[in-house]
Amino acid sequence: MKIVKVIGAIILVLLIMAAITFLTLGWDKFFSPKFENVRRDVFEATKSYNQGKVQELAKYKLEYERATGTDKDAIASAIRHTFADYNNSKLDSQLKGFLQKVRGY
Repeated sequence: MKIVKVIGAIILVLLIMAAITFLTLGWDKFFSPKFENVRRDVFEATKSYNQGKVQELAKYKLEYERATGTDKDAIASAIRHTFADYNNSKLDSQLKGFLQKVRGY
């Protein structure tokens, strides 16, 4: 009789642990994307991120101005891809105009 109670207690503990694990997974599934979105927003607001983007666009602009023909098309494609969702309000007027010209918006 005592062995049955011990086995029952072990099974009960294992079931409780499994339930807690599944609840934790559900919790993480719901909240993890929200936490990652906040982290991404904070990262995109940092000075270093925006300065890096400005420098990268200035480099692309210089390459674009020096390029001809299909090279210009390739650079423009890279710019459209790299800066597809970048907020251009953080750029100076010259780079902002260049980015709008290349992206088309």
